[in-house]
Amino acid sequence: MGEGEGEGDGHGKFERTSTVHSPRGDEGIAENGLMSGQERAELIRALSFRLVELRRQAGMRQEDVAEAMCLDARLKSLVSRFEHGAVGNATLLSVADYLRAVRAGFRDVKPVLDRYTSVPIPEPMRHIAEAAPKPRARVTARIQQALTWTGNRPALPGPVMDERSAEELMRIRRRAGYWSLRQGLECYMHHALTAMEVPPAHWLRRRMARYGRRVFGMLFFTRGPKETHRPERFERLHMSADKQQLSLKLAEVMDTAVMRLFDEMQRERDLDWLPEPAEAVEIVSLKPSRRVVTDAQMCRAEWQTAWGRYANATAEVDRRGHEGAEKVLASACPDPRLLQHYRVALIWATRIGADTASGSPQRERALKMFREWRFPPQLDRGLLDRLLNTVLEVWDSARPSLPPAPGPMP
Repeated sequence: MGEGEGEGDGHGKFERTSTVHSPRGDEGIAENGLMSGQERAELIRALSFRLVELRRQAGMRQEDVAEAMCLDARLKSLVSRFEHGAVGNATLLSVADYLRAVRAGFRDVKPVLDRYTSVPIPEPMRHIAEAAPKPRARVTARIQQALTWTGNRPALPGPVMDERSAEELMRIRRRAGYWSLRQGLECYMHHALTAMEVPPAHWLRRRMARYGRRVFGMLFFTRGPKETHRPERFERLHMSADKQQLSLKLAEVMDTAVMRLFDEMQRERDLDWLPEPAEAVEIVSLKPSRRVVTDAQMCRAEWQTAWGRYANATAEVDRRGHEGAEKVLASACPDPRLLQHYRVALIWATRIGADTASGSPQRERALKMFREWRFPPQLDRGLLDRLLNTVLEVWDSARPSLPPAPGPMP
């Protein structure tokens, strides 16, 4: 390949570019800012030589490698082409198959690849990367300038904010104010649905909460002269709720609850409240799903708290039961070689005490199975019963003080 010729684009065509010298003295950089084919050609040549070395170290011929790669008769020449430069157009999976056939890995070709990837990016290429368009930010420069605006004049000395910036900032503050009210609605619905004793993990609770959000949004955006559209909007919401298998009675219950909250907000003039500019931009810059903590998230957090209390309490009872059983084992002084068998029975006894209540049919069935189980004949049945009774006494005495177990996770 002559000087100034780029590598093929995969279709047998080559692009001719004249090379120039960079300010750092590097050679092989084209005028269009792309790296010339010289370095890549050297990489392909070194990689091909390395593949040949690995094949020879494995004591294999090209036919053996092709057979190990399970290549078709028409593709057996692929191994030869790999070793003569065609590896530049090969897929990563084909190279992996070759390395696997010669019992090698990518670590064996890593030095060759590192020599290529460690070459600094040419100066023109860095200019192209820096000039590439940046991702569109949610907070524009106009909004950043508008953040310094408080009241009717700028808080810091500087140019007065133009009218367009003021309108855009006010629009963002209104949106943030709406999402702040939505957060209050979520807390209100959470307590209301809990008071109605709707289970957190039930599908009905999710649909009622979704319907309540739609009612609040309709009330908020039909204030003032648009209030005449509310009867029609309520009728549409009821039809949509019926399609979602939400009965009209439950929909009316949510209508009453949300309207009560909305009237209270309107009476307290909370509907027109606007957060500070910095807080508003922070709220609006988040995804809509992250701007509020929903009823489902509150239920999940409460469930995790309840589960943590229950798990800590049961772990403490479990520890006390094990300590009592270990004391029984220490006093009985059994054969040390049988301790592991006794501890397996102890784990079973702990499960019986944790999962069943005293006098329940489940407890009776579990005890019958435990006593009829074929333990190793060298174990003392009397000691097994003492371990079982010790653990059950601890669990039965602590059960009334245990916190209730939480239901299914929302």
